[in-house]
Amino acid sequence: MFNGFSPETIDFLWSIRFNNNREWFQAHKAEYEKNLYRPMVALAEEVDSRFRLEGTRLKASRIYRDVRYASVPYKDYLWFVIREDNTFWSEHPSLFFQIEPEGGQLGFIDYAPKAALMEKHRKRMLERPGEFAGIIEPILAREGFADKSTRYKRPKEGGNPEIDRWYQLKNCYVGVDIPVGDELFSKDLPDRLVKAFEVLSPLYHYFRMLETL
Repeated sequence: MFNGFSPETIDFLWSIRFNNNREWFQAHKAEYEKNLYRPMVALAEEVDSRFRLEGTRLKASRIYRDVRYASVPYKDYLWFVIREDNTFWSEHPSLFFQIEPEGGQLGFIDYAPKAALMEKHRKRMLERPGEFAGIIEPILAREGFADKSTRYKRPKEGGNPEIDRWYQLKNCYVGVDIPVGDELFSKDLPDRLVKAFEVLSPLYHYFRMLETL
């Protein structure tokens, strides 16, 4: 059962950011398990029991980095992601929650989609100009949901002023920030995440549809 994160969760995350070494972590591993890892697993399990997208799985991270590719051994954040069970998660649409020293984040992200996928997106926008805007703009009209997508530095040709905001997407990221405080520490956080994922799920379905075209 998820009973909430705590100020000690945030304290641990700040501490690992500034003490990112094996000696410090081993001395504070019990704090990691109690204040960060076990609450995150409980949160992920509760969300997974209440929210499902066909063909996806929920995966929760651990704090250990792959030392082959990182200069420090531990993350200063933890996350779970809902996505297809594929190798390169960054190339495919996902829903996620992450906690870090500055607070929590949740959202939809297609972080590094293949160029061919975004070409399909632009083609569909020209064929059905109002479709994508009709999905994403009502989401962004809700309090707290922000467009954090990346656009091409060199604009793609073929668009027009009416569709250009979404035509020029290099990736798609709609996020919600949860500051450190009562909402992040509440045992009702699963309710917040489930409701947000329900709102964001049309974006997931849109990009999965593009992948199947």
